[in-house]
Amino acid sequence: MNSISPIKRGISLFSFQQKYYTGAMTLEDCLAQASKLGVQGIEMLVDQMVPGYPSITYNLSDAFVDRWNEMLQQYKLEAVCLDIYGETKLHKRKKVTNEELLQQLLALMKTAKALNFSFIRLTMHLPYEVIEACIPHAEEQGIKLASEVHAPHLMTGEWVRRNVELIEKTGTKHLGLMPDLGTFSRTIPPVVIAESLRKGGQQRIAEYLNDVYVSREIPKDLMAKVGSMGGNDLDMWLAMRVMIETWTYQNPKALAEFMPYVTHVHGKFYEVTNELREPSVDYDGVMDVLTKSGYNGYIMSEYEGQRLTQDIEDPNFDEIEQVTRHQAMLRRYLGQ
Repeated sequence: MNSISPIKRGISLFSFQQKYYTGAMTLEDCLAQASKLGVQGIEMLVDQMVPGYPSITYNLSDAFVDRWNEMLQQYKLEAVCLDIYGETKLHKRKKVTNEELLQQLLALMKTAKALNFSFIRLTMHLPYEVIEACIPHAEEQGIKLASEVHAPHLMTGEWVRRNVELIEKTGTKHLGLMPDLGTFSRTIPPVVIAESLRKGGQQRIAEYLNDVYVSREIPKDLMAKVGSMGGNDLDMWLAMRVMIETWTYQNPKALAEFMPYVTHVHGKFYEVTNELREPSVDYDGVMDVLTKSGYNGYIMSEYEGQRLTQDIEDPNFDEIEQVTRHQAMLRRYLGQ
């Protein structure tokens, strides 16, 4: 690149999930590490790091809010997005109603506002009616709703189309799209295959499944085919993940027409090599589209490799090492 891109770099604290869960890192440690890596913004999961969840309306303490905002100032970080969920399993014998979901989201908007987040992330299981009902409240709170475009959905799919229709129908500036780069996976992530093989999966079947995935033509009887090949439980588990589209691929050019709606980008990665490359996600194509579009929002490092390497001790897959590499990779793409 000949010039420095205006795209901002951030980190989803989800990237430090294992160290946070085990107590090796506190919330402040996560923020300090993000600051050390020179990023401008952070993203956080409400159910992972905000005390009191899910009864947030009653349990969000002033002490936590005050300390959180102090830490943002101390580490010179912007609170970009609070990732939230609509909890659907609250009752044993009945479904959560749309009104109950709406009330959850309204409470979480207030939480996001108190913690100085600009966006809240919405997941793909939320009914469109609930999202639409949230819009006037988001406008009132000054919060922007970010509908995540996550596998198995694509930029060209119904989830995106329906969200864009809501934006155009309401004329709102408080609903947008948040692409997750797992939807640009050219191959099954090598760390996924490596984990399967370590635990007893078969090389020839893993290669077959990767070939099927890369072909973009997944047979409806894939599970039966793997069974006929002598597939064991590990092979069948890998085949099932291919079937349900745990990863998806689309030409990054599909992003271009939707860039006006993009709130920020989840820089999903499963592994960054010593050469600062992500072997499965098409970062070359995606970053080309982002930079040429004039996008100046955030791309957030989101590491999902820990769960795939928990059975081995390899410093290459340490969260801090992997996020450091990912940030270095982004700096290279952005000329920063």
